Amino acid sequence: MKLFLAYAALLFAPVAVARAQTESFEDLARRATGAVDSDPAQAAGLFKQALDLRPSWPEGWFYMGGVLYRLDHYAEAREAFTKGLDLSPKNGVAWGFLGLAEYELGHLDAARNAIDKGEKLGLGSNTGFETAVRQRGAMLLIRASLFDQAMSQLQPLSKRQENSPAVVEAVGLCALAIAAEPSKLTESRRKVVEMAGTAMWAAVSQRPKDAKEGFDELLAKYPNEPGVHYAAGLFLMDSDQHAALVEYEKELRGNPDHWPTLLVAAFLSTRQGTPDVAMQYAERARKLVPASYVWLCDAEMGRALLAKDEPEKAVPMFEHAVKLQPDNAQTHFYLEQAYRRVGRKSDAQRERDEFVRLKAQQDPNSLPGVGNANR
Repeated sequence: MKLFLAYAALLFAPVAVARAQTESFEDLARRATGAVDSDPAQAAGLFKQALDLRPSWPEGWFYMGGVLYRLDHYAEAREAFTKGLDLSPKNGVAWGFLGLAEYELGHLDAARNAIDKGEKLGLGSNTGFETAVRQRGAMLLIRASLFDQAMSQLQPLSKRQENSPAVVEAVGLCALAIAAEPSKLTESRRKVVEMAGTAMWAAVSQRPKDAKEGFDELLAKYPNEPGVHYAAGLFLMDSDQHAALVEYEKELRGNPDHWPTLLVAAFLSTRQGTPDVAMQYAERARKLVPASYVWLCDAEMGRALLAKDEPEKAVPMFEHAVKLQPDNAQTHFYLEQAYRRVGRKSDAQRERDEFVRLKAQQDPNSLPGVGNANR
């Protein structure tokens, strides 16, 4: 009988241990989630114990990463989010959090990739979290001089009238085309950034009266600050392009190497019938722009050459722009025009087909109007 009882104890011991571990895991998980807001440090310790028992628990790794991030333990938070995403890779919130942790660690490319994935998968319903992710994402783009993309990153926040200082400051950097962290600027320069951001954010948030008052005040107070006339020109682009060009010309008189102004002035000069001036602006810009904008300089020179009735010179400009930026529908459209005007019909049709394909993906509602207008 004693031998049988000993055998039975050995036989059922693993079941008893497993049951005890399950009960222990569930208790630890319950206590950890309950302490997330009240005591993040305690929650982190409890999550660690729970994950030691069940390392295949993705939500636990995400919770663990979140509390470690709140405790400013960014490297450990990154490790926790990475382990959770290995188990559950379609969690947009976790990708967003991973991006925030990478940003704090100074891993800018990794941060940008993670934030992009988070946005594609969805950042959840917490508006404060989405604001933080989008603001950090915008700052990454600003530091790369991708100001238009940074504004696109922030624009969804305008729908709920988000106006936190960090967002307004990021908008101001975009408006003035300043590729720097605010902490690197002088106090007086930060005041200009704040005023420009407030005015531009009013425009983006569909408050034109507030925007006009803001830009009037900005121009009156800081008429000689770099980027101010450029920002005012951006505001005027939709309502008065002639007045916008006047502002750009003022910017270039005081700040001749401001490449964003040169690019947009080239665009408007072609549109207003002075393609020779546009060529000069675009050629100057090409020597100054970051590599990611070279294609746009070539495209603007191509547009100016078409306006000058020199399609044979425009063709290589548009071909180079398409090579550098193959997913931009508009460059294919202009290349099609240039090919047609030099008699290269089959090449023109190929570019037309590619334009229609890309346009259908990116902006399908605009296709009928564009097609009718340009046939």
